[in-house]
Amino acid sequence: MKSKYFSDPATAVDVFVETFRQVAADAQIAGIISQLKQLVYFDYTQDDPLVSFHVDSRGEGIQVAAGAPADHPDLTIITSVDVAHQSWANQINPVVAMATGRIKSKGSATALLKLAPVLKLIAPIYKQVLASKGIAV
Repeated sequence: MKSKYFSDPATAVDVFVETFRQVAADAQIAGIISQLKQLVYFDYTQDDPLVSFHVDSRGEGIQVAAGAPADHPDLTIITSVDVAHQSWANQINPVVAMATGRIKSKGSATALLKLAPVLKLIAPIYKQVLASKGIAV
């Protein structure tokens, strides 16, 4: 895997999944994500076939797991691991990244735009997860 931030695919997936498990435990952020009522697939497999995870807010609570979902996702976000890292760390604007093709989506773009303001709330959690695993932001 070619990444400036992650040494291997398992570490990258672990960081993303752990971040969203902590997001699911945060009442404010979980409330916003729960309102989407969607299955979102984060497909970062262009860097490695194992780098993906999904977040399901269609039922009670928010479910997070590594890999592709069994069901057809409402929204798929496609980008590289490094652009994903920069986005979650609030180092790039995801709307600009979408406009320039660095982030692509399939499905409901409206849901993606609703997620954009939440990134500022997710960034501190993401950075904390990175720090707990000894990864520099």
